Order: sequence, then structure tokens, then C-alpha cells
Amino acid sequence: MTHAGPAVPVVVHDPRTTTGTAHALVFAPVTPTWDEGAFFAPVIETLTGAAGAGAGATAGPDPAPAAVGGRAAGVTSAASAVRRGSGTGPGARAGAGSGVRAGARAEAGASAGTGTGPRARAAAGARGGLRVTVVDTLALLDEDVRTLGDLVARWRALLPEFGPVDLLCGNALGGAVAQGLLPYVAPETGVLLVSGPARSDALLEQRLTEIADLAATGHTDAALALLHHRVLPDGTPALRTVSAAVAPAPRPTGRPTAEAPNRPTSEPTPRNTPAQRLDGGLRLLCGIDLTPAVEAHPGPLLHLVGGRSQLVTRRHTAAAPHHRVHVVPDAGMRPHTDQPAEVSALIETFLREKGLT
Repeated sequence: MTHAGPAVPVVVHDPRTTTGTAHALVFAPVTPTWDEGAFFAPVIETLTGAAGAGAGATAGPDPAPAAVGGRAAGVTSAASAVRRGSGTGPGARAGAGSGVRAGARAEAGASAGTGTGPRARAAAGARGGLRVTVVDTLALLDEDVRTLGDLVARWRALLPEFGPVDLLCGNALGGAVAQGLLPYVAPETGVLLVSGPARSDALLEQRLTEIADLAATGHTDAALALLHHRVLPDGTPALRTVSAAVAPAPRPTGRPTAEAPNRPTSEPTPRNTPAQRLDGGLRLLCGIDLTPAVEAHPGPLLHLVGGRSQLVTRRHTAAAPHHRVHVVPDAGMRPHTDQPAEVSALIETFLREKGLT
């Protein structure tokens, strides 16, 4: 079959405790390549219940994934299903993608008949872990995506294909996209953000642009090294070696890789090289202000930022009075990696208080 848009990499993690029906949709940050959700591993473990699994939890790999599109989905190193669907080129955006549609229907099946909103589904049996779907936010990046609003519009078109969403999550660019989608989700939808800016300022834009400019001028290794340094807590000693900083995340062996679908020559060209992803993705965070959308969201929201972050800090967040922004001391841009125990405890409390576990 010929598709009009790029493949959308999707990784699904089943709940590890009891039979929870709540569903979390996670948007990834800017990474040089799709890492199948490895960036968010500590948070995913908390969401699925793996981090705090007790004696009654499921041990070992997740159950075998359902077949998607007539083929059995693969299993990642995190024992999760990978479902790949079509993207949204101009001729297909309204209809989204058949592959994503098939995968989303399979994932949404557990939620069928459990109510019309997140609270109804949670009350119907979501006691334990959540089902987590992680998507590559940059999969829909092409030459027609010039602003964050453009990217949000692409994901808005695909949002129904993932079925009911009880918790919308995102890190960095993924967090910004999640906040941009808030006007288009159910009012009671929970929101979990990790260093996801709602607005930018001159310092954040200068640091992001510095990395993007290096990537745009062919200095990909230097861009990756600088990005690696910037996500560390402020005051961290200089990198030992550039090679260690730019080493790509290991990929599981024996896994099928996403093949670029055939596409008409008139369609926009996906921007999926490391340089294009860094350049295009980081620039989308410049000049943004999602404050109105965030403050208008009536559902629960928890935003975690690092107290020593060199990029997204407390001043880049937005929140309504019933939302919570928590600054994690001694953490950088990725507090879930720098202070995993504290972040896991905060998330577990948030999920429990909001009736999602």
C-alpha cells in the first residue's frame, strides 16, 4: 500500500499491575533518532506500575502484543509492542493513517464500554498500572511544519486514532505539544509534564538556537554534545569526551525498523536525519506561549521541572490555581533521570489522588 505521509513510530507498554484500563499518551522530546521511548523509561515504569510492583504484579515481559494490520507487532527491549502507522501528508491528514488507526483500535479495546470519560474508566477498574502509548513527536515533522502550532495541528488530526486518553504526557517538545492539544481533549483529562515549556524567553531561545544552528550547518556531533551538556544539571563538570556525549542510544537487536513508505513526489519531505530533527525540532520551541490553553484546562495537571535545569525552568511553565508545578532540587532538564525516586513518588501520588490508579 502507498501511504501519503511518514511512518509514525509508536510503542505501547501494558500495565504491570492488575488490569488497569486508564490510558496515557506520551509525546517524546527532540532526540536525534527515535529511541522507542527510552528517554522516558523511569516515568513509563511508574505509569505502568512496574516501578512499584509488589508481589501480585506481573513478572517478566509484558503479555504478547496483539497483531496489527495482519502482522504481529514486535517486542522492544522494554518488552513493549511497536505499532507503526501512516502519517499525515496533505492528502491524508484528515483521515490520519490506516496503520495508526489499526493500532489505536487494538489499544483502545480494553477501554471499550467502561464509560465516556477518564474518571468513568478509572472507576470501572483502573486499579494498578496505566497502559502507556509513546509516540515519536517528530515523526510528523516535514518542510511544511514551521511553527509549534503546525505540529500541534498534525497531532490534533491524529489524536482520535489513539482512542480515549486519560493522561496526556510529554517531555520538552513533547510537553509543549501536549499543552497545545489541551483544548482538544476531554476537560477531565489529566496532564503530566516533565520540563515541557509553555512559553519561551530570550535565554531559552538563545540556548536552543545555538544547538539548532550547529546542526543546521553540518556540525551534528557538536550539536549533540552541546545538547547533552544542556540537559545535565547546571554546574555539572565538562563532558569527558565528545564521543561519549554523542553516542546514540542503543537499539534493540533483531527488531524490524520503520521503512519510509512510498510517497508522491508532490508530498512534503519528512525531516528525519539527526541534524534535521535537532534543527527543526528545537526551533519549534522558540516564540511559544501556550499559557491560555494551559490555564483554561479544567483537569488535573502536574508539571515537574529541575531546579538546576539549563533549559526549561519554573519561569517557562504555566498553570491554573488547581494545577501543580513542582521544582525538583538538584535536577536538570530530565529530573526523571537525575532524581528518579523523587519523581516516581510524585507521579504515584498524583495518579492516586486523581483516581487514575
